[in-house]
Amino acid sequence: MSQLVPEVLAKQDELHSYLEGAFAGQRLERDANGESILWLKGSDLLGTLECIRSDERLQMDRLSDLTVYDNVDGVDGAERFVAVYQLYSMKRHLRLRLKVLVAEDQDVPSVTGIWSAANWLEREAFDMFGVRFSGHPDLRRLLMDERFVGHPLRKEYGLEDRQPFPDSLPVRIAERRSEGQHS
Repeated sequence: MSQLVPEVLAKQDELHSYLEGAFAGQRLERDANGESILWLKGSDLLGTLECIRSDERLQMDRLSDLTVYDNVDGVDGAERFVAVYQLYSMKRHLRLRLKVLVAEDQDVPSVTGIWSAANWLEREAFDMFGVRFSGHPDLRRLLMDERFVGHPLRKEYGLEDRQPFPDSLPVRIAERRSEGQHS
């Protein structure tokens, strides 16, 4: 399994057992480190997150990360994308990963009302993959230029594809002067 400290692994085992009872019937897995992965439907996301955040046994009070990956090969299910939520309990020092299968034309509920940190994370997922988050307060591009067409982390986006913008300023890299040279 993993190289985790035995007491941390024991806590993760306890968490996994609790999740098996609390979310019976849901797809529940463990990764190589023994951390639990709970799979959800998009329609169950907000209610489950509220429960996980307030549950005394879980207290998952921090959204550490939110990302998306392109499931175009269908390894994790029939839907095109998988949204991944990394949660952490500051009080219990436990981690939990939630995964939500997302169809290409499906919106995922925004979790900005639960964790404000989701704001930029959801914008990044939208910008890079085109996954829309319903109820997001300001869903627009974060990293790419507003004029950019497409979503560069989708598998079909070619490595050689470029979108030059004629009004962009040229980048000039100043030459580095050696020490002792004066202008």
